[in-house]
Amino acid sequence: MPIHLSHFTAVLMDEVQIAALLFMAVVYALKIRWVLSYKAGKERTPSRGDTGKAIRYAYTTVAMPWELPSTRKHWFRWVEFAIFHVAVATAIGVTFVMPYWPKAIASPPVVSTLQAVFGLGLLAALSRLGRRIADPSMRAITSPDDAFSLIMLACWLGAGVLAAPQTSEPALIAFFGLTAFFLVYVPFSKISHYIYWPFIRYYIGKHLGHRGVYPAKAVPNRA
Repeated sequence: MPIHLSHFTAVLMDEVQIAALLFMAVVYALKIRWVLSYKAGKERTPSRGDTGKAIRYAYTTVAMPWELPSTRKHWFRWVEFAIFHVAVATAIGVTFVMPYWPKAIASPPVVSTLQAVFGLGLLAALSRLGRRIADPSMRAITSPDDAFSLIMLACWLGAGVLAAPQTSEPALIAFFGLTAFFLVYVPFSKISHYIYWPFIRYYIGKHLGHRGVYPAKAVPNRA
């Protein structure tokens, strides 16, 4: 059962989270406004493909690892990518549920599931961080922000494992303290790439679909 929270922890899980979330929303609104201030390039050639189909394909390729050479050859990395992002998305959902409906995620099966998801996400984060350190090519393109973000996300997911049962106030403070930190930090870090992702995928699909080269068509083998 969820423990009785001190006033400090209750404020951290409620008012502090709301203030940090509003701050992030304002920064993201300004970023989206900035993106939309640029005029999209106009197509000056006849349409050679199905633009709508290409846009839909551009959005769904992330869930189709067989469609991209990089994920076909390195399927383990795609699985790692999927686990990591599912864990992060689950942790974000928990930060909205736990402060207001704690009993909804307090049953032992739910707690065990959350801890398993967070634990796997933590392992995926450490794996990604280790590869950036050990692989010279990855190390060359890794910025301090990349490494710091992965370290902090690993700490956040680790705190989530301890906070999921809602029986340790220090664990809840760590989990929601890191949540507030991320809400303020993320808009200024490379993690905010996801705010640009819908725009990028839309224009890739629209532009290459218009040209008729996206989705890629199979080329028959010629002896």
